[in-house]
Amino acid sequence: MSPSLKILTILAMTAVLSCKQEKKESPVTPTVATQQPTTPATGPDVPGVPQEVMIKLLNECTFVDYIFHDLPFSLSQNEDPSIDQNISYIDFSRPVGKLPSNCKATARKFFQIRGEIVYDVDVYLGQGCNYYVFVDKKNKPIYANYLTPDGVKFYFNIINQAVGGIQKK
Repeated sequence: MSPSLKILTILAMTAVLSCKQEKKESPVTPTVATQQPTTPATGPDVPGVPQEVMIKLLNECTFVDYIFHDLPFSLSQNEDPSIDQNISYIDFSRPVGKLPSNCKATARKFFQIRGEIVYDVDVYLGQGCNYYVFVDKKNKPIYANYLTPDGVKFYFNIINQAVGGIQKK
């Protein structure tokens, strides 16, 4: 396990152990599909993340926060190797195009540069729904790309560790 994953694991477990909620859930199984989603797509095409955004994130991002919608923990990263690895989970070569209509965001991710949130990103996980959607201040999609298989594994690993910690309480 890489040092950055160890740090993420420790952060996730700390967040879980500090939570006083006794919610029992079964572990989540990742679906690492590389094909297009099977759910119907709606709305206009959403472009993929431009290269200049990726470069800006790699060169300038100083902090990443996650808030999981249905789980009792959050996660933060503030070390360059962890942040860079996280950015690498965006499959820049695979824009989503039309967003599947039956997918629900699992988490909201915030990319920060020197204390300022520069991008809000919805994280979608599940069968046919493994992608990021960058949103504007009105929560309208501005960019959307699939997650890499490693990105999907990362998220499901964190979620399963958190759920396992909750079940042990």
